[in-house]
Amino acid sequence: MRRAPALNIPLSRVPERQGAPRSVLPPLVTVAEVDYSPCVLVAEHLGTEVAFERAFGSRWIAELVLLAALLSLVKIFNANFLAATRLLFAMGRRGLVVPALCSVHPRFGTPDIAVFLMAALTAGALLLGDAVLVPVAEVGSLSIGVGWLSACAAFLRRAPAGTPGRRTAWAGALVSLAIVMMKVVPGVPGSFTRTEWILLGGWSAVGLALWRARQAG
Repeated sequence: MRRAPALNIPLSRVPERQGAPRSVLPPLVTVAEVDYSPCVLVAEHLGTEVAFERAFGSRWIAELVLLAALLSLVKIFNANFLAATRLLFAMGRRGLVVPALCSVHPRFGTPDIAVFLMAALTAGALLLGDAVLVPVAEVGSLSIGVGWLSACAAFLRRAPAGTPGRRTAWAGALVSLAIVMMKVVPGVPGSFTRTEWILLGGWSAVGLALWRARQAG
């Protein structure tokens, strides 16, 4: 099966494109945190751009931070959308959900049904507002933590001792486990409220329905 052009990206070129932002960002964040700690930002309900503006005494750097945040949102949305559609495709090909989701466009070689489904869900979610989207994002954080933990655990189980990357996998497993615990342990700042648990149950019900539809098919 022909892969989509978006997937034909050499992994060796990724660090080259990300090296410059990594080298510039830490000094700027350090200067901002010297003047305004996270506790002050939360207590005074200040945005990150305000902290940068007051720390450097310049409005343009605040606007630069907002522009960078906007571009970062576009980047994150693109990456999440790409990953979500390919995940649905892989689940459909594996027989975990409705087989129609593993349909491939004859010309572009992309999972067209999965792309249309995710596009419709995304467009509908834009109309829900913060009251729903914020809890959905919290549930998504738990899902990402579970996914990272599962991937790292699978690698550690299958990779023999001495395999390159095992230390990284252990670090990833510990970090992702911490993320999961932060969400599910009551009393921890950022842990799930009743709303998040209800959304998690509803989302799990949707997954169960897709799995049963696969069995019926």
